[in-house]
Amino acid sequence: MTGFAENRDGKVCAVLVQPYINEARLATRQEIHDEFLRLGFHPDNHAEYYTNGQHDIFDAVDGNVLVGSDGHLYFIDTIIYPSDTGGYDTYRSLSPRFSS
Repeated sequence: MTGFAENRDGKVCAVLVQPYINEARLATRQEIHDEFLRLGFHPDNHAEYYTNGQHDIFDAVDGNVLVGSDGHLYFIDTIIYPSDTGGYDTYRSLSPRFSS
């Protein structure tokens, strides 16, 4: 983290630096699924999100996950909520995917 800034809605947000991922390609849904299982997460609500009972991870879709030349998956713009805090309802209310 390099500091704080104000976003377009006037809210304070963290400014992060992310290293460049060499020769990256988009991960497939199966690669994403397999990685979550390896990390101890399981799909919930028809794979709308993944949870390990402590954290729920949303928006880990094929357009937001890269595979680097090192074979590691890099998750970009995923959304994480503590489990059982209403994260799913919050996610649905804020996500453009559900606003139609």
